Amino acid sequence: MRIIRRISALIIGIVFFISGLLKLMDPVGTGLIVESYLAFFKLGFLASATSVLAYLIALCETICGAALLTGVARKLTAIFALVMLSGFTVVTVVLFIANPEMDCGCFGEAIHLTHAQSLLKNIVLLLFWLLAFIPLSRQERTRKIKFASFALVVVSVLLFGLYTSLSIPPVEFTNYKPGTELFLPEEVGIDEQKTAATLSLAGADGQYYDSLAVTGKVMVVSSYKPSAVSRKRWEKIADFVETAGKAGYLPVVALASAPYEMEQMAVPSELMSYVYFADRKDLVTLNRSNGGVSYIADGQIVSKWSVHALPKQDELSAIFSQNPTEVLVEENNAPRLRLQAFLLYVFAIMLLL
Repeated sequence: MRIIRRISALIIGIVFFISGLLKLMDPVGTGLIVESYLAFFKLGFLASATSVLAYLIALCETICGAALLTGVARKLTAIFALVMLSGFTVVTVVLFIANPEMDCGCFGEAIHLTHAQSLLKNIVLLLFWLLAFIPLSRQERTRKIKFASFALVVVSVLLFGLYTSLSIPPVEFTNYKPGTELFLPEEVGIDEQKTAATLSLAGADGQYYDSLAVTGKVMVVSSYKPSAVSRKRWEKIADFVETAGKAGYLPVVALASAPYEMEQMAVPSELMSYVYFADRKDLVTLNRSNGGVSYIADGQIVSKWSVHALPKQDELSAIFSQNPTEVLVEENNAPRLRLQAFLLYVFAIMLLL
């Protein structure tokens, strides 16, 4: 019975930890999920706190998972896990009944579940909770070393969250992930509109220039919330656009706004000839950094950078001279390896220490 209890707690812990970490890995995407939940439950007045709520939910889920895996403060952890599971279950019951056209976001963009699947998952986890913690009074004492391992994991998770808040996700699962081929909007049928990656660009003259994103080597600087970009960041973007142009790329600045809103922004005049207007949802999916850069070669998304880590002139020149497929492999393998190393590290601490 002791083994069954521990295995049940481990299963809940793994689901919580992975689910929370996937949300923490993509805070902007998690914010979009929270935004859709607030809209569905008519809580739009909390929209300004979306980012904070997304971060707190992801952090609570991850830390609760770490506590379950290490076995610290078992009664308190059990109660907290039950509260979270009960809350998730109530929400999924409402979604199952109402059946709105939205994803539960249980595992971020990595795994998409229907409302029925999400509800079933929560019910199964509640059953595992019963096996793991009933009776609640009969919980084993925690070894002191486990408190140390839990503390190490919490610090590591906090640092991971800080890193992801300043960068783009190390691994992407969206329709605009590196390696994806962009299509012209007119090439996509009605049935494919939800899954096909397109980037429609409109000029200030009202004309569409969609072919720009799928022709040659293009550096797309995208901002899904240009009103939040500071003057200093715009100047940094302007410097990058100039450098990219000298390196041989076609620079494109894609903004989720309209021409009449430009006067309210601090966009430098030297950028205006590169500015085009695009759909906010497309831009936030293309690059999670507000002012991030995406390298697109002949319609294929090759690599992405956060506004906080834009490539320098030497790197841009080296990338331009390389085969895009080689760049795709080199630029995207390193973040994957770092994520895998992080996961091995935290799980080794939680399960072996």
